[in-house]
Amino acid sequence: MIKVLIIGLGNIGCRHLESLANVNMNLLIDCVDSSEIVINKIQKKIDSKNIRFFSNLEDIDKKYEFLIHSTSSDVRLKLLTQILNVSKIKYCILEKLLVQSLEDLLILKKLCTQIEKCWVNTPMHEWDLYKKLTEHVNILDVSNVQFNNFEGLACNAIHFIDFISSWKKMLPSKIETSKLTNWYESKRKGFYDLYGELKIIYPDKTSLILKSLKDINDYHCLIKEKNRLWKLVEKDKIFYSDDGVKITGEVEFQSQLTKKIVHNILSSNKCNLPELNWSIDCHRLLIKSLLNYWNSYYNSNINVIPIT
Repeated sequence: MIKVLIIGLGNIGCRHLESLANVNMNLLIDCVDSSEIVINKIQKKIDSKNIRFFSNLEDIDKKYEFLIHSTSSDVRLKLLTQILNVSKIKYCILEKLLVQSLEDLLILKKLCTQIEKCWVNTPMHEWDLYKKLTEHVNILDVSNVQFNNFEGLACNAIHFIDFISSWKKMLPSKIETSKLTNWYESKRKGFYDLYGELKIIYPDKTSLILKSLKDINDYHCLIKEKNRLWKLVEKDKIFYSDDGVKITGEVEFQSQLTKKIVHNILSSNKCNLPELNWSIDCHRLLIKSLLNYWNSYYNSNINVIPIT
């Protein structure tokens, strides 16, 4: 029997659980959440003899093939440390943002050497629509990419930075924050996000623009290739060029993806998600830039930024 441990049963944690609850694999799924109310609510929706619920990490088993860590970023490192003190983990999938400080990125990297293999759930690499995009657009001929009008600039920027950096096989050299505007309290109490524009510059001068504006939710991507302009509209599951090329593809929900990712890892020891060390490199410049902007905006000197 393959044993899976899911930590954190918020929105994303529930989607992971839903995906694995009814798969045709011999799984035992242990779920941990500190809220008995949350556990009781989920138990009423998902009833299976192969799923166990705990509110205390001390009750988990000593060994798991998989850990899916879907808590918020402020407690991720603390809980991962507690888990590894109790249990041996073979494979791990971490949610983003990984942590909230540069120091914790270093600690996380060292801590995860206890795990055989670890990935970060920035799933654009797994989505059919975006995989087709990388097949039809020559990234070597791209000078500018824009992801416009999405919600949660601070918490979601890592998705786009990781996707474009992986596609280019190149890390950014600089992030410009001069067009960011105001911070605001996010839907998750105690966490913040911001509006405005991030400009990510690569060593070959390619620019990646990430834009989030208040009350504008027209998410789309524009890609300037040498002789073409491409537009991707995720909600319509399509991207197309200004000279008439149209490509459609799927954008799977997490409740569809997790079972596929777990199956691929078990069968081949790999998946399309980025491995931890690469994702840490992508996180590093982003966290540093947002920390600098926070301290400038609030005239402060913090080293832990309250985003998730």
